[in-house]
Formats: sequence, C-alpha cells, structure tokens
Amino acid sequence: MSTIGGLTEATLPELFATARQNVLLVEDHDSRTSDDYKVLIDTTIETLERISVVAASLHLFSQNECIDEVSTESIKFMLTSAFQGFLHQQHYDYEHRRSNLLVAQEYYKDFHHLCEVYQLAQTKELTLNRMKNPVNNNNRDEKIRRLKQKKELEEKVAVMEKRSDIDEEVQREIYLSMVQLWVLRSEDELYNINSEIPLLEHMEKMRHGEVAPVQPRPTKVMKPFILVKSEQQKRVFGAGYPSLPTMTLDEYYDKELKRIVEQQKNQGKPPPEPEDPDEETEEGLAKARAWDEWKDTHKRGWGNRHNRS
Repeated sequence: MSTIGGLTEATLPELFATARQNVLLVEDHDSRTSDDYKVLIDTTIETLERISVVAASLHLFSQNECIDEVSTESIKFMLTSAFQGFLHQQHYDYEHRRSNLLVAQEYYKDFHHLCEVYQLAQTKELTLNRMKNPVNNNNRDEKIRRLKQKKELEEKVAVMEKRSDIDEEVQREIYLSMVQLWVLRSEDELYNINSEIPLLEHMEKMRHGEVAPVQPRPTKVMKPFILVKSEQQKRVFGAGYPSLPTMTLDEYYDKELKRIVEQQKNQGKPPPEPEDPDEETEEGLAKARAWDEWKDTHKRGWGNRHNRS
C-alpha cells in the first residue's frame, strides 16, 4: 500500500470522518470570533488538504467514468472540496474576508464541476448574485422548493445513519444523498459569496477614499401648526399658542390644493376636471383628508374645557 505524506489509503476514511465531524462542529459553533473556532477551522482545512493530496494521487475520480463505476467508499471523498469551500467561507476575519471568500468560491466551483462530470449536478450559471438575480415573485417558489429539498436530504441522511443494518447499498445511498445535499448548498453559497464580494470591494474602496460614501438625502422637516375648524377657533387657539401658526380647514385645504396643482404642473399634467359634479374631486379629497387629520388629533369636546386638564 502506497504512503504519501505519511498517509495511506487506509487512513483516509478516518481522516475524512474527523473532518466531517469538525464541519458539523463549525456549523453549530456558538462563538465565531473565539480562538477555538479559528483553530478548529484551520486544523480541519489542513486535514482536508492532506486528504485531497492522497485522493488525487490515488486517481479516485476520472472524467471518463460514470458514478456507477466509482466505489462506494470513494464517493464520500467528492465532498472534500465542498467542505474546504465551506470552512474558508466561515472565516470572519474582516481583513482577510474577501480573500477567504475567493478561495471558498473556487473550492465550491471545483466540487460542482466534479459533480457535473458524474451527472450528480446540472450545469448552472454559478456567477449569479442578488444584483443579477434578486429574490422576487418569479423565483420565490424555486427558493422554497430548494429549501425543502435540502431539509429532506438532511433528514434522510440522519435517519439512514442511525440504522443498525447499514450494508454497502445503504452506505452508498447515504454518500450520494450527502453529495446531492452539498450540490444544493454549494449553489446557494456561491450565490451568497457572489453577492458579498462586491460589497466588500466597495467598502474597501470607501476606506481608501476611492469612492465617496453615499450621502443621505436631506429630509424636509414639516413645521408644526394647529389645524382648527373655523376662524373663531383660529383666534382662540392662536391666542393660546402664539408660537405655533394656526390655520383653518379651508386655509389648509387651499394650501394642499395649491401644492397638488403645482406638483402636477411640474409633471406636465394639468389637474383633471371631472365631468360628473357628484364625482370625488381632488378638492373634495383634500378637504376630507384635512378634516380627518383634525379629528385624529382633537378629541370630541377638547376645545371647550375652559383651561381644565
């Protein structure tokens, strides 16, 4: 039996089992900025790199064969690149975030290409991101379908691995289901990576002053005023609150109507003239809206309390 880098074909299954267990630990880790988390990722990446070297030297996979010709124990090693992509993606060190994502991107693509060779994955556009293909009503059903499919595969693997009678046929089904699961995951993670990298690049340009940060649009602050129903109320409230402007409903309505007409003029559209005198007009709507706003802010009997609280 050949030995490569201190490893033999017999030790590969043990190393792979350790690597897979560590991937699960990384997924469930509760402190992604701790030293233990970083060490776990780095040591697992190193283990997977050793597995890759030995697997390549053993020529476990070939573009001239189909999946039925691959031995059951060899199928699981197809996941090596997917695991490497996942672990590099889980590095959250901001200074090296972009470089880690680029490495993860390549590993995911290598894995997907290998699965395409064995017809375990369909050839897809792997450069899509949220700008090119945002989630909308046209693809939301597809997203939901993929989520369900991933969940079903996860449950299938979990159930089958608990069986006490795992023969070669069952074991092969487990490995193929794991590969199918990671095909879906790699496609989704590539979408996420493709979306994150441009943001990181833009932020880096901002840090170096190459791109000016987007300035928020100034918001027009509306000055407070008291809306009353009649001229008599205007005199009463105007005397009680001299610091606040007071206007009647009619004045407020006239102001709103002028604003609407001016806005339509700016848009090149003259205000419509309804043919039916009973039809709701902008004038009527503006006046009704003004009255509704007044009622929302003034309780019934509020103006006749004679300065009592």
